[in-house]
Amino acid sequence: MSTKARTSIRAQLMRLSLVIVVVSIALSLVGTLSYTLHTEQQSLDSNLINSASILAQVPLVQSALLDELPAEDLADFLDETTARTSDIDLILVTDQENILRYVPDREMTGDLYTGTAQLPALAGAEPYTSNETGPMGTDHSAYAPVRDQTGEIIGVVIVGVYVRSMAQVTMNTVLCLLGIGIVAAVLGALLARRLSGRIKQSLLGYEPDAFARQFLRQEGILDSLEEGILAIDREKRVIFLNDSAARMLSMDRQAVLGKPLHEVYPQSTLDRILRTGQSEYNVSMRSLKDIRVLSDRLPLYEDGKLSGAVSIFRNRTEVAQLADDLTGVRHMVDAMRAYTHEFMNKLHVILGLLQIGEPEKAQQYIMDTTRTQQEAVSRIMHQIAEPSVAALLVGKTSRANELGIHLTLDRESALSGEGAWLPPDAYVTILGNLIENAIEGLNQSPRTAKEVLVSIRKSEENLLMCVEDTGPGIPAELRRTMFQRGISTKGRSRGTGLSLVREVVEAYHGEIRVESESGVGTSFFISFHREETPDGKE
Repeated sequence: MSTKARTSIRAQLMRLSLVIVVVSIALSLVGTLSYTLHTEQQSLDSNLINSASILAQVPLVQSALLDELPAEDLADFLDETTARTSDIDLILVTDQENILRYVPDREMTGDLYTGTAQLPALAGAEPYTSNETGPMGTDHSAYAPVRDQTGEIIGVVIVGVYVRSMAQVTMNTVLCLLGIGIVAAVLGALLARRLSGRIKQSLLGYEPDAFARQFLRQEGILDSLEEGILAIDREKRVIFLNDSAARMLSMDRQAVLGKPLHEVYPQSTLDRILRTGQSEYNVSMRSLKDIRVLSDRLPLYEDGKLSGAVSIFRNRTEVAQLADDLTGVRHMVDAMRAYTHEFMNKLHVILGLLQIGEPEKAQQYIMDTTRTQQEAVSRIMHQIAEPSVAALLVGKTSRANELGIHLTLDRESALSGEGAWLPPDAYVTILGNLIENAIEGLNQSPRTAKEVLVSIRKSEENLLMCVEDTGPGIPAELRRTMFQRGISTKGRSRGTGLSLVREVVEAYHGEIRVESESGVGTSFFISFHREETPDGKE
């Protein structure tokens, strides 16, 4: 994060006023002291700049400013450097916040560097010299920026000397201008404090950079929602549109902001909220892409007065599809459709036998078919007392038979209608998705032996369900992500079934496990334990 991003608006304004004061003082000093100090500075500049530049590139200095080394290591190194170098009287190191990180007087470590000559170095200037009086009385100093490995400025090295040959009038002039600068800086700080307070109040107590981050964060949250959000003001102009709303309404987000609602969305009745002031829920409407959506409309208030309205809407088709998936309706409908299809095929066989003059064979076919169907249905109904689960298995059996797949309910399976571990829709969602996946996989398989085995076994402490098939198996790379929504081997816009299974199993604190071998088949095992289920659920 940059220095600007971390600095409060008060500090920025105070710094600005300080810079103005410093610039004014510097301009006065140039004219007054340039001739007096010219000769002396020429002899000192080269040595000071070289020393400051070398120290700014020392890894130990860089590491200390980044808090990677203790401050004591930096102090020991610079103390020794000052003692060894006869033409250097003083070394200072400040960070990017003008805090003294090294000063010979240890009591001053951590104080704010009160000078201003270091500001160009903090701004990225090449090493330079200045006659500004330092915190410990140095008269002439060199300043060099310290950069990290990325090139970002992290501090300043200051190397100074005491020029004892300077005329007393020069010192008096400097002190006078310094006094004026302090007075001006104090006045500037007071003005900056007052101005920053007013600005901060208008930004709800946030610093400008914090306010901007908060605004962008909230806008990102709204854009991540699947629901569309559209808001208008009192004059019926669009003031907000998130990404989902832009997609559903086929609008250019930036192009519609500030435009009248009925100019960009003629079908909308959102402005009705501005007349009534009443919320509306589950309003059916048609988008510009001719899709049905469900909308909630809410009034917006500012200082107790109606200032606009907001519409929150979602694709109605997606809502209906999700509801069907969660309740198992889709599987029940598919099963009944397959059962009807199979029944029609058998009727065609009977009709054909009658037409060719084989009434006895037609009669025998009816009796055989009826007996086989009755036996299958009777066995399922005998073992499975829950009507919805039994109906699902009957329908899936018919669908499997139609595709040449043998679906069998394990003879040891049993499920009572009372005291069941799960609600009926949970059973339907789990078994319906797993059986359908097995049927689809087998239908695409070239193998001749196509079998699906379903098992439901219950004890006092456990409920176990298993769906096994002799299909092609699940690739190893897909098993790690197969329960994620949108992951499927069946093409685009698929990959919902297994994720729903996992969500239902986890909702009732169960476990799901899969075993699969290429060319052999796949087995899904679902288990529930009494102590892990929610209160009142089995």
